[in-house]
Amino acid sequence: MAANSKPLLSELIKKLKSIKAKDIMTHYVITASEDMHLADIAELMVKARISGLPVIGKKGKIVGMITATDLFIMMDMIKSGDVTENGLITASNPTVKYAMSTELHKLKKTTTLDEIIAIMKYKNIHTLPVCESGKLIGCLLYTSPSPRDLSTSRMPSSA
Repeated sequence: MAANSKPLLSELIKKLKSIKAKDIMTHYVITASEDMHLADIAELMVKARISGLPVIGKKGKIVGMITATDLFIMMDMIKSGDVTENGLITASNPTVKYAMSTELHKLKKTTTLDEIIAIMKYKNIHTLPVCESGKLIGCLLYTSPSPRDLSTSRMPSSA
């Protein structure tokens, strides 16, 4: 690494640690319930142009995530006849509860962008719920922050 790039790298790291989830999260979050059918979720994702939704349980807390990847896996399972739900063969339209991911990586509103980037990169997770006291308060999606947002933030200059 060139000597003159060390100050730039240091400033970038400082900036990544200063930006918090609360600064870049989406406050309006489209959610799913466990009993929704996957066809409805797929349609919702296409219309909203999103790749994942938090799933909210009956007590109002987040219980899982349903993503485009989950839907693709289910489509393949449906094609091969491998889908059963509640002990019954489900021909074509299981519920979200059957397909959702329940291993959650919840962010706090104070989680830094540096930490968020590491989660997205190393855990390959692109839809991250932001929670406070167990309640969903926002979401970070693969598309957040947008390139426009990044280009207008005060990133270190190369001069």
